[in-house]
Amino acid sequence: MAPTPTSDTARRRRGITLLEVLISCGLLVVGLSTIAALLPASGSRLTQATTEDRAAVLLSNAAAEIVNRRLVAADAFPTDGSTPTLAFGKVLDKLPTFGTLPSGGVASGIFSGLSAAAQKRCGSWRTFVLEDVLAYAESQTADTPTNSFSRDGAGLGPREFRNGLCWGATLAPRTRPVTPGAKAVLSLVVFKRWDKSPGGAVGEPLPVALTRVGSVYEADVFTDDNDALLRGCTWVLALPADAADSPRWFRVMSSWKWRKPTGQTKRVVLHDQAAFEQLTKSSASGAAATVFAFEGIVRVDEQALTLD
Repeated sequence: MAPTPTSDTARRRRGITLLEVLISCGLLVVGLSTIAALLPASGSRLTQATTEDRAAVLLSNAAAEIVNRRLVAADAFPTDGSTPTLAFGKVLDKLPTFGTLPSGGVASGIFSGLSAAAQKRCGSWRTFVLEDVLAYAESQTADTPTNSFSRDGAGLGPREFRNGLCWGATLAPRTRPVTPGAKAVLSLVVFKRWDKSPGGAVGEPLPVALTRVGSVYEADVFTDDNDALLRGCTWVLALPADAADSPRWFRVMSSWKWRKPTGQTKRVVLHDQAAFEQLTKSSASGAAATVFAFEGIVRVDEQALTLD
């Protein structure tokens, strides 16, 4: 039979040794460090999810605006008989103003703004933005902020809101001539933010020449200032090699930096690359394709439709 422990031994075993305390503290530190490391990632994911949710709301609003204002119509195209791709809204309205492109052509022959008749139905710049976050001004007499209103020549204007999500659109004809009943592709593009200043936008569209290298494409115009362009999961607007075709949006599947003896470049792989090669005639090694790259694109939604 085992000896019965004395009262002194039993009394000593009721406590916790210093070694046990140190081990417990170490486990607690490891657990808290792991949780702290997850917080930035979870915050980033929450921000991304919020942006995607708001983008879905804006796309719904944009689709309603397009229909209600009769912007998907044959009379939205120029009245001179030309059939370029329409580009309007925020950011994308700069496309028709570009001059010479890397391919040698001019953007004004590929893109056009809305006709005068459609511009009257288009409304103001507020048509193309999401007004869901109000802005407040600092109060001069109290600690609480006050409502902020825009001002125009007539006095007090509408309620101010923070610069947030905005949208633009391209309308590319599939069949010509452009008449009521003709087929077209409407692309709604959501950007992260916008600028109310004249001509301001979330980064200007940048024409980029992509050169075919093996099975990928390479661009050599990037610096630290525009490194955000052509990142994975963003979008580019590819220009056709044939004037009878229309520009088309393609998603960047992946991209990475590539250092050559002449400098640093960026290489990209595109979604549906076979269709991209066919549109731009760039399947051969060394062939060049021209795309417009954008900063801050959240989402692109395309739909085929019939013109009114």
